[in-house]
Amino acid sequence: MRSSPLSVAVASLCLPAVLARVLGPLNPAPVDLTSDDSCVRSKWENITSTLEDHLTNTEHNEALSVLDSITFSLGLFSVHDPKAAGSLQYHHTGPDIKNSSFGVNKVDGNSIYRVASMTKVVTVYAGLLLLNPSDWHKPLTDIFPEIASLPKDDPVHHIQWDTITPFSLSSQISGVPANARPFDAGELSTALYLSDDPVDPTTLGLPPLTLDSTGINVPCQDANCSGVQYLEGIQSPTFPVFQSPGYANTNFILLGRVISKLTGLPTNEEWFQKAVFGPLDMANTSSLSPTKPPYAGYVVGGDPETFAFQGGITTSSGGVFTTTNDIAKLGISMLNSTLLPVDQTRKWMKPTSFTASFDFALGMGWEIYRYTDKVTGHVTDLYTKLGDAGNYASYLVVVPDYDFGFSVIVTSGIATATERSAAAHLLADLISETILPALRDQAAKETKRNYEGTYVSAGQNTSTLTLAYNQTAGDGYGLTITSLINNGKNLLRFLQATQGTNQLVLAPSMIDPKTKQRGFVATPVIPVGEYTGLFSKMFATNSDWLNNNGLTYGGQALDTFYFNVADDGSAVAALPAVLRGKSFKKSA
Repeated sequence: MRSSPLSVAVASLCLPAVLARVLGPLNPAPVDLTSDDSCVRSKWENITSTLEDHLTNTEHNEALSVLDSITFSLGLFSVHDPKAAGSLQYHHTGPDIKNSSFGVNKVDGNSIYRVASMTKVVTVYAGLLLLNPSDWHKPLTDIFPEIASLPKDDPVHHIQWDTITPFSLSSQISGVPANARPFDAGELSTALYLSDDPVDPTTLGLPPLTLDSTGINVPCQDANCSGVQYLEGIQSPTFPVFQSPGYANTNFILLGRVISKLTGLPTNEEWFQKAVFGPLDMANTSSLSPTKPPYAGYVVGGDPETFAFQGGITTSSGGVFTTTNDIAKLGISMLNSTLLPVDQTRKWMKPTSFTASFDFALGMGWEIYRYTDKVTGHVTDLYTKLGDAGNYASYLVVVPDYDFGFSVIVTSGIATATERSAAAHLLADLISETILPALRDQAAKETKRNYEGTYVSAGQNTSTLTLAYNQTAGDGYGLTITSLINNGKNLLRFLQATQGTNQLVLAPSMIDPKTKQRGFVATPVIPVGEYTGLFSKMFATNSDWLNNNGLTYGGQALDTFYFNVADDGSAVAALPAVLRGKSFKKSA
């Protein structure tokens, strides 16, 4: 009997008592996601079969009922398995799209959806490719000198534009309000779920409002104003810059204007195409709305008359149209450093601020979820961007630890906004809670096959290294050094003593892109103890952070190991760094 992936999503959150390890992957990223032997493929088929059974009424699943009126596309992608992007997809066409007179009537990997705020991370990507590093830290008053005269004597009521930078905008920590454009009475009514008709704000207890009464000139009422006009229409801050993150479309509208100003490319579409869409051959992706029915190739959710809304300067915040196949190209390019240098990619995929939640942080365009594995207790960071506006919702998720990612795109013109959003979250949960454990298991299987065994130094039976893969939950899960003898001396005992542990697990640390030689660092497994508080626990449990190859001999770190790797990924020789080039050949 096939187990439902929903059971994984609602599994107990009780975790094994595993202490902190080096931030990053437990194992090299898996290379096989699509073969019949892959743990990932079998779990993906579990997900798609469960969805298919429900959506075709073969087996009703109440937990999936929110999907009944939704059109959606799901897709996985991997740096190391090119087949994944094409073969690990699932598409479902809801009743309104199936019967629509506009656009496609059946969705697939090339169907073009609006992805709303997924756009924001693409805007940052383009900025990283087009701007100079110093540009990110220029005050906006240097970029737009015209705003230097705006009021700033009262920091409670006036935004301090001379302290806000493109970096603070991209990191959602500028302190500016979420949306700058004034709402009208019709929007107010809709926002409060009162009706579709305009409502008199005074009937809600709001004071009468005119532009004169606001004390500020608001020249920008639509998406076609200039960057300076848009800035002039924003009055009071939410927080001082760099104090607390706060979601703001305003940040990315302004960031788009910054990129246009500094590159000399006046429209968002010009720099999107130059930096990202063109180089990645994202042929079905654009920030320009289609202009004429019947909108061939597009997924038209809701009223076709409003589908082609032209976003103007707001497109840098939420205006991109794209496909499942093009998102795979985008995600793989990020993970593989196709456009950005490797060091800049690593810098980009790091948090820039925390939120009040332990498992949620923010980066430059990223919303970062911290996933805790229910078997190993290890933390994996998911770099994501949610889009949710109008009749569309989407997720881009990239997971650097596994060189893997996925996308979710949904739409519906007949579901409520709440139902549509819930469908996107459910599908993202379903994939992450099912596929992340499968990636863990597949990476463990490949690492065991490629690295486990005994390595012997040429002509010296008294010099050996033995590795075993430990898969005991909560007990130092990973590639463990079980023996290291050099010239008849027990070197492992010495390494364990320096780390204060009986178990050393190898964590991936480096790779030479030319030779494919891999580096690993030996990390300690420390038994769980009793602690008086936060500080004593941190000092006792974060030994990987504190030691950090703290002991060297002749300039070489005691805890670093290198492996020569064949084309199929299998290790053929081990070179403990401290033994200065001495090679241990893997036994057959």
